Amino acid sequence: MINSNFVKHQLGIKAFHHQELLEIALTHPDAIAESVGLTREQQKSRTLEYLGINRLGSNLFSQMVDDYLYLHCSHLGSATRILLKSDLVSPAILAQLTIKINLDQGSDLGKNYPLKPDFEQEKILAELFEAVVGAVYLEWDRDFEKTYNWLANQFLAERVNQILMDLFVEFVPAAEWDANFYPWFGSNHLTCPSQNSSSKSNSLSCS
Repeated sequence: MINSNFVKHQLGIKAFHHQELLEIALTHPDAIAESVGLTREQQKSRTLEYLGINRLGSNLFSQMVDDYLYLHCSHLGSATRILLKSDLVSPAILAQLTIKINLDQGSDLGKNYPLKPDFEQEKILAELFEAVVGAVYLEWDRDFEKTYNWLANQFLAERVNQILMDLFVEFVPAAEWDANFYPWFGSNHLTCPSQNSSSKSNSLSCS
């Protein structure tokens, strides 16, 4: 069952004047197909609306991730930025963002969603996040900068920092953290974690 007011609160958006856009984004095609109150033509039309707003959000998110990494992480080098983007736009990360702000609890994903395998659930959640990005962009009259600032402040900054920390902890032996990586952290505006700390309790920053 869609709960638009809950979703607006989770997104940090007080007013959503074009409510129909949010409802489109929050209603998965599986739920549309289950709606007995719609004719087949109406179901087809609403599914196309969802797919359109999802595609818009997907393209926007990809572009905004590029812009964010270029503006805030250029000192990390192009290879690192490519790695960061591949993680940020992955279904796994998008699904995590969806769950973190409980978008799934305010949307209609269809009756069979809980029965689907994990990879299908992940795909549905990722598409939900992208569709919501598209709805926000249209709500704000296609204001790219406003949508970018919202996305960067609400999601990207924290997620990029966490990915950087996870990568560092995964690929650099703990014994080498303090001994060899102070110069690297300093040159990249990052804070070196201590050997007794876990990635969950530390934050790396691009800028």
